[in-house]
Amino acid sequence: MNMALTELSNRKKKISPLENDGKPATWKKLPKTRHAKNIECVRRLVVIVSAVLASILTLSALYAKYNTREPCEVMIKQKFSPPNSIPKLYHYQSKEDVVSSEIMTWMNVLNMTKNINSYPNINPNPDVWTPVYWSDDSCKKLCHDHFSFFASTYDGFTHTIQRVDSCRYLVLFKYGGLYADTDITLHSTAIQELIPNGIGLVESPYRYNENVQNSLMTATSAGHDFWLKVLELIQERSSSHVLASTGPAMLGDAMMIYNKELGGEIKDGRIVNVLPCELFHRIPRGHWETTYSQILAREVLTRLIPMKGCGNFQEGSCEITRHVSKASWTATTIV
Repeated sequence: MNMALTELSNRKKKISPLENDGKPATWKKLPKTRHAKNIECVRRLVVIVSAVLASILTLSALYAKYNTREPCEVMIKQKFSPPNSIPKLYHYQSKEDVVSSEIMTWMNVLNMTKNINSYPNINPNPDVWTPVYWSDDSCKKLCHDHFSFFASTYDGFTHTIQRVDSCRYLVLFKYGGLYADTDITLHSTAIQELIPNGIGLVESPYRYNENVQNSLMTATSAGHDFWLKVLELIQERSSSHVLASTGPAMLGDAMMIYNKELGGEIKDGRIVNVLPCELFHRIPRGHWETTYSQILAREVLTRLIPMKGCGNFQEGSCEITRHVSKASWTATTIV
């Protein structure tokens, strides 16, 4: 009996929160487990990354706002006397000869003839704009018929999109006029007063990898020698990745090299001009009818990287063209 009472007393001492003198017992602090340490490290990392992202977003927004120009003021400064010599040809490319709602905006705003031309039956009318449809087959035929020196490069491309890009340059070299991607809409007849003499390339809002794009281009005459510089650069870079070989990065480099070689000579429409993104290529934020890569580019990267602000096309004022970025060519023809 005494042994049982002694054992019970000892148990109470082990679990009692009080020492013999009535003071609280001092509990030993258990060491953190590896799992607890990992959770704490992750929490700290999340806080640091969130703070860095918030700072970058704030700086990017301030930088873009500081560099943003009011579109209507840009339009006033950009207006030219309409060049009388521009061939009134609206060139567009597509896998199928289908007139989309975007193409219809061009035909309606510019009051084009309903007779859509295609190679080799292209008959520009000096009094009215004519739509010209280009397929993969007609592009290849144009290259072999008129640019035999470039044909082996054209046929040897790894990706279809490289031939698509190259065709745009060949078309404007041969015929002049205006080229626009099929996911670009036209909103104003004022475009005719905003086409510069010589070559016009649309300014890109995505400055992290390009300064201009080949999605909208103008040529007030056929045979402009800028396109020779473009084809020369393509041949040098034909084995490089798409952006650098035939895409916007190459086109921006060609523009810089060509204008530098001119040494400031701007007469006779020889200089290559930039079509301001505030008028022609605002960022289509909030529109999701496109690829995930396009959404990443315009919804995330344009906010993270300090770059020139072009505005969002929902703003609407003094908007000439709108690039909705459906990216149909990259979605269907890159192989």
